[in-house]
Amino acid sequence: MKNQIPEHQILKSQIPQNQTIDIINSDIPTRAVNITDHEKPTIVTTPKGVLTALAAFLIWGFFPLYFKLLKDYDAIEIIGHRIIWTFVTILLIMTVTKNWHWVKVIKANPKWLLYTAVSGTIISVNWLVYVWAVNHDQILEASLGYYIGPLMGILLSLVVIKEKLRPLQWMAVILAAIGVAIQLVVLGKLPWVSLLLASSFSVYGLMHRHTPLDALSAMFIETALLVPVFIGWFAMHDVASSQLDFWLSPSIFLLMIAGPVTLIPLLMFNKATKMVNFSLLSFLNYLTPSMIFLLAIFLYHEPFNIYKLITFAFIWTGLVFFSYDLIKQRNT
Repeated sequence: MKNQIPEHQILKSQIPQNQTIDIINSDIPTRAVNITDHEKPTIVTTPKGVLTALAAFLIWGFFPLYFKLLKDYDAIEIIGHRIIWTFVTILLIMTVTKNWHWVKVIKANPKWLLYTAVSGTIISVNWLVYVWAVNHDQILEASLGYYIGPLMGILLSLVVIKEKLRPLQWMAVILAAIGVAIQLVVLGKLPWVSLLLASSFSVYGLMHRHTPLDALSAMFIETALLVPVFIGWFAMHDVASSQLDFWLSPSIFLLMIAGPVTLIPLLMFNKATKMVNFSLLSFLNYLTPSMIFLLAIFLYHEPFNIYKLITFAFIWTGLVFFSYDLIKQRNT
């Protein structure tokens, strides 16, 4: 999935309920999928804000182009580098901003270390499935997964935290379920890529709602814990990254930029949340899966038959109900 991080970052639990929340210090994870703050922010949309938001969503939308460049590498190897270089990038940011308050949180309650390790594993699975989908010509399934994401999130809220769904939310979930059922009946298989992407990211987002760590600190710990795991994987497998010479070669550059590519749109989106009103930002949120959808069809020429169109139509209709309900609640 944004502006410069101040040295005086505070925990989410200390943020007043009537204050606009910075995504870097909030429970919103690595992409803009479900923006559900219950208070009305007093934000005036500016041209600069719109351009910043568009830039963030466009970068996310163009991710398939980047990962296609890495198609000669194993998907796990790609994610290993994304984890490593994201860790390095955040470490540089934290060193410059002296943002080490998370150390006190972990010392006070070490259980959050295990909690964060679990959330890190979940987001790495999400990243792995996405990269695998891109490099195995399943980009349409990936776009479907990101369309389903917000609907999976409200369903997860119903099941896990027993939130009551409003009628329009029920309608959105039912329409999405019908779309998935069509895939199962007509194509004879579940869209597992879509469901894994949607469910893993929804679980990740739900976990971040209950952690005292801000999002950047949490991602730093998540990646830090996974770095030795992937280095160990490199050492045990016959891949390019298992060779020391590879790490010193120009070939490593394309993998190194996975860190900045991960964080730059996140930082840009954070800035945009302060300069774009909720309704417009919610609408722009669907630009990313729409771009992925268009890339799959017109650039990579993935098969798109009438049954897939019907599936997407049900999901898109569900998202119309979902978005209308979200904006309606925001305005009441």
